[in-house]
Amino acid sequence: MNQQSPVSLSYRLVVSPERWARLHHLPASPLFHHVAKWLDTQTASWVKDRQIPVDETEHGWHLLRAREVQRRVFSLLVQYGRTGEKCFRETAFDYVRTMNGWTHWCNLAWRMHIADLECFESFDLTCGETSLTLAMLYDWLADELTDEERAMIIQVARERIFPAYLKTNDNPDYISWYYGKADSNWNTVCNGGAGILALALGDLCPQSARVLEVAEAGIAPYFERMSEDGAWPEGIGYWGYGHRYGFLYLLGHERATGQHHPLLDLPACRNTQRFPILFSPNNVPAGFGDSNWFFPLAFQYLTAERYGLWDVAAELDRRILHLLEVEPIHFLDPWHHPWPTLAELLLYHPGDFPEARAVYDWPTVSIQLGTEWGYLADQWPAPRIYASVRGGTTDAPHTHQDLSSVTIVLGAEPMLENIGGNEYYPTTFGTQHHELYENSATSKNVLLLNGVGLPQPSTVKSAVIHGDGWDGIQLDMTEAVSAGNAAVACGRTVIMLAKAAILVLDRVVFKQAGLAESRFHTYQTVTSRQESALITGQQETLHLAFAANVPGQLLHSQGLPTHCTQAPDTILRWCTKQLHHNILLATLCAPNGQGTITVTDETRTIHAAGDNFDITLCYAPDSLQIHTAIDTQVPFAVR
Repeated sequence: MNQQSPVSLSYRLVVSPERWARLHHLPASPLFHHVAKWLDTQTASWVKDRQIPVDETEHGWHLLRAREVQRRVFSLLVQYGRTGEKCFRETAFDYVRTMNGWTHWCNLAWRMHIADLECFESFDLTCGETSLTLAMLYDWLADELTDEERAMIIQVARERIFPAYLKTNDNPDYISWYYGKADSNWNTVCNGGAGILALALGDLCPQSARVLEVAEAGIAPYFERMSEDGAWPEGIGYWGYGHRYGFLYLLGHERATGQHHPLLDLPACRNTQRFPILFSPNNVPAGFGDSNWFFPLAFQYLTAERYGLWDVAAELDRRILHLLEVEPIHFLDPWHHPWPTLAELLLYHPGDFPEARAVYDWPTVSIQLGTEWGYLADQWPAPRIYASVRGGTTDAPHTHQDLSSVTIVLGAEPMLENIGGNEYYPTTFGTQHHELYENSATSKNVLLLNGVGLPQPSTVKSAVIHGDGWDGIQLDMTEAVSAGNAAVACGRTVIMLAKAAILVLDRVVFKQAGLAESRFHTYQTVTSRQESALITGQQETLHLAFAANVPGQLLHSQGLPTHCTQAPDTILRWCTKQLHHNILLATLCAPNGQGTITVTDETRTIHAAGDNFDITLCYAPDSLQIHTAIDTQVPFAVR
């Protein structure tokens, strides 16, 4: 590409002058080469065709439209910074002028058939995202804006954005539901978006000082109430959404004011950088609830650099390079990845850093105390065998009826996964949302009792347990099931056996005899037999062997997706044949080989064997207790 003379850009927020200057001589690495190549392709196509595709039947189409404008504007401005070619700058402003001409930004006002500023809650996600778009546009081009361009941005802020924000969040008669909410992405997107625009424009808008004061107070609980380990209750997808806006605001605040921001000193703000990585091994989503997907976001390079988390930076490099080499669609198609990650990466990436500084001291078995989600991995940063386990509470935003569920990933392939929706419907956020197949317990890898999962909402405690040659995570569901399925004991234990296999033990001691079922879902190819099944992916296989202390039956069936065009998942149901008081269902998951599992109720032992493992465990007569067998004698006294 022919480069013209460097342009003079401003950079008061987020990035330094050196990062902008680096656009003209990017580091000679495969990562930067691939990113620059695809950014060339994207931005050239947007200069040629400036139409924003819009499907007005989609949920939140106003938001999706504004998000695509941000993706294009950021990318075009970075390309302008790289090349000095005016066509990229001009196209970016064309998109902004189009956006400013839209009758509605606020989805609720559109549905009510009133003007945005007439709506009681006129500042929503669309406004928050648009605010960030305009903030960066102004900040990056401030030194060379024409009078018309500068006046346009200031006018939109003064007459449209800031009045809507203050009406919604600084009103004695009404305060938005998201203002100050500690567990919602709306908080940081809306408050962070308005706040960073106020930082960018400063005294050019008379409302800036008040907007900044309100935004600062509103955003604080989001970070202050985060658990110290940084786990996020909305899941890994919404972690990226909310945290991107929150951290860009905090980092922008520091650069704009020249003052340290105390929220960035919180241990949670440092520790949260690893959370989505730990629940997306090898880029395979293994979290829970809505938007269970995670692709690296460029703002994470800024936070990794600030906190010296070179392991995070190195893992982002590994994942992004792999995606660009193997599946670039994930960054090019807005349906897969709607953020301007490629453009931001060229600005935010710290450049070369010593590999020796990237120390992966991540635990291979852990429970995130902020969510009580747990995982088991044979190694890091690229596990060969990985399982995540859903404890905690479903009394949080964007949760599904998935308590007690387990997911299993081999290498880069999901072998057992909870089934989630690919889109939102009008019922998704209504009172019947848990009747949707993708939200209900029937679509999750859970323990079902008498045909149902745990009540919604519920809370389940989780704990790490250990034995000779194994580590596990145990979920105690006894109190959660007591309302509809009274039990003396009920729980699930997920165990990593010698870093070679996964064992799932489902235990229930009913007060009144009942049915139990261990249910598992997959989109891979399944072959099932009487008490075993083989799940076959493109590179990996997972052999499932089933056993129980009562007569059981393995059933092979299909899911019932809400959308008729979506392919159904395959369901494996390991069920009791009759009603019983005392039940143990065992499922041995052996990667790329076979395993055997036997349950002997007389000695209350479980024997699991296969390649590189041979372990006997004992279970208690009427509790969840498990330990390694010492001999064949009865390990617990019968009560």
